[in-house]
Amino acid sequence: MRKFALIAPLFAACTSNVDILSEDQGSTEGASIGINSHLSGCHGKASSAIPADDRYVITTFGGPGDAQSMSCGGQADGVSWYAASRQRYGCGSHVRVEANGKCVVLETQDYGPDVCVEAAAHMPIIDVSPRASKALFGVSGAGWSDHLVVTVTEVASSTPLGTCAAGGGGGGGGGGGGMTTCTSATLDRDVASGTCVQDSMDSVWYQCASGTWITKGASAGSGCTATYGFCNSPTLGRAVPPRACVQSAASSTWFQCNGQQWVKPVDVAGMTGPIGACSSMSPL
Repeated sequence: MRKFALIAPLFAACTSNVDILSEDQGSTEGASIGINSHLSGCHGKASSAIPADDRYVITTFGGPGDAQSMSCGGQADGVSWYAASRQRYGCGSHVRVEANGKCVVLETQDYGPDVCVEAAAHMPIIDVSPRASKALFGVSGAGWSDHLVVTVTEVASSTPLGTCAAGGGGGGGGGGGGMTTCTSATLDRDVASGTCVQDSMDSVWYQCASGTWITKGASAGSGCTATYGFCNSPTLGRAVPPRACVQSAASSTWFQCNGQQWVKPVDVAGMTGPIGACSSMSPL
């Protein structure tokens, strides 16, 4: 994760628990798009093409020594059921990954990997949690040269994350069986039960509880499995809700609030960022 010098003051907002000093400081393009100095042609660009046969090579990212924020929110902690390829499937999408007669359902929460890694592997790549590779292949780490091939298909966002029955609909236990999602207008996607979101309309925190939003109040408090709140914008001098896009006064670079930090890139013409359509656009 690249950090830039802070040249704008902090403007705090009582409605936000997102501790970001600047649109530039702490910004990220995603954990899985890291520099690959041993490969050529790496420019921080990931492919959005979905292979016709749905076959990928898997690589792993996150975990001890490699844990960092993902561009859609959350941490690449190595034990959650996450994957990259949000540029292919969108933030928060659920995908079924199958190999060796085994299956896991993962949530796409990050951007990557770099196209240079796919060029080296001569196949599309999906970057996944070490927990996922352990469930599929019995290994906690995988690189492109291991050529561990999987089949990936997108499934309904209500499909529970974790292990599932290969060839089936992605149901089954292992990491969230029976959970019910809630639709968040603030994030413009479904979120899992237990997720807390600061509403873009009234700044109040709500928690998804088995398909129903319950009021938390002025702060997220405890008991949230994930939180998505406003981001402080020194450029605007106020906090803005998730999906808001702001052009930083520090560098003129565009960023989007993902509910946890400032992320990039932003497609200004298309008015979209790493977590989807910009809810607002604030140019200099």
